[in-house]
Amino acid sequence: MRFPDMGADIIITKILWSVIAAGAFWIAAVWLCTFKWVQRQLFYAHRIPIWLAQDLDKPETFGFLKNQVAPFYISTPDGERLYSWLVIPLKVYAMNEPALLEEPAAKDTWIENQLAFKFLTRDPESRLVIYFHGNAGTVGQTRRTEAYRMVSSGSSDKTFVLCFDYRGFGRSTGCPTEENLITDAISTITWALEKAGIPSSRIVLLAQSLGTGLASAAACYFIDQSPRIEFASILLCAAFRDSATVFLSYSVGGIIPLLWPLRLSKCSETWFSRQIYDTWRTADRIIELVSKSTKLGLTFLHAKNDHVIPWEQADSLFHTAVSATTEGGLTGTQIDEKKLTIQQGDGGWVHEWKAEHKHISEVVVLHGGKFDIVSIRLDT
Repeated sequence: MRFPDMGADIIITKILWSVIAAGAFWIAAVWLCTFKWVQRQLFYAHRIPIWLAQDLDKPETFGFLKNQVAPFYISTPDGERLYSWLVIPLKVYAMNEPALLEEPAAKDTWIENQLAFKFLTRDPESRLVIYFHGNAGTVGQTRRTEAYRMVSSGSSDKTFVLCFDYRGFGRSTGCPTEENLITDAISTITWALEKAGIPSSRIVLLAQSLGTGLASAAACYFIDQSPRIEFASILLCAAFRDSATVFLSYSVGGIIPLLWPLRLSKCSETWFSRQIYDTWRTADRIIELVSKSTKLGLTFLHAKNDHVIPWEQADSLFHTAVSATTEGGLTGTQIDEKKLTIQQGDGGWVHEWKAEHKHISEVVVLHGGKFDIVSIRLDT
């Protein structure tokens, strides 16, 4: 007499229940992502305490020379305070090292009394790079400080770096929302223009990931002023078209696409996109910026092996920007036929487009991931 083999049935049942449990967990996770608070915690990640091991008021602990960095606060119109660093270029530091070594440590908001501020504002040839960082962390995050050092020690001996933490990040007050962070970006640029007195022709906006949304929005704000304010150059590293696209394309380690099932149906993809509160429609702002500018240097920089924000986002934004240079727009085919392409072997490639006084570039490097900036061109 043969008894039925129950082992196979048990295994099949366990697999079935595991699939059901995983599906239920995924549905619950998607449902949670429709809540405003959850979205903002995931997108901004501003509460991740990755900066606690070091003292932001002592930039020397991040590898800078004594008093090469002046910490201070920038105030916003709605009463928030943004923690900021002003970084002195190495050559300026070397020429003034004795005075800097004797200077007392910077105190809170009194940046006007610091040598860093005086060196920046008293030299009519000084240039300023305003750095807009990505989500999570602070101005002191390791990869960010490497970027400041690279810019301040580059070919130009008069390029200062101004970086700041958005509200809710690090020591800055307030809570991040799209509207609030755009206010932060505008406030910081306004500080550079009015308090420091640096003309926009000597200011470069350099942005990374989340920061590309802030820089694009701020540039649109200033292009609408009378008279319009246009910057020397705008460099957007790891830019994205909008926040819904970031959520839908995100993959864990570049392997597991968490929201991939939603992309199988246009209806579900549209439904999820409508649940996003902070939309960060950078593509629309790029169109506005390009179409209203009389003079523009705009570069999209992306790594092909970026697993968080796919490099195709930069390619899409490049085509969007180029199309906006003409009143009737251009098709993708027209752009691909006329753009200048420079192959750089294992380094990647460069696409360029020149239209009157507008120069738009797309730089794609094969390596570098999301964070490592391989090369930067400051077209000033």
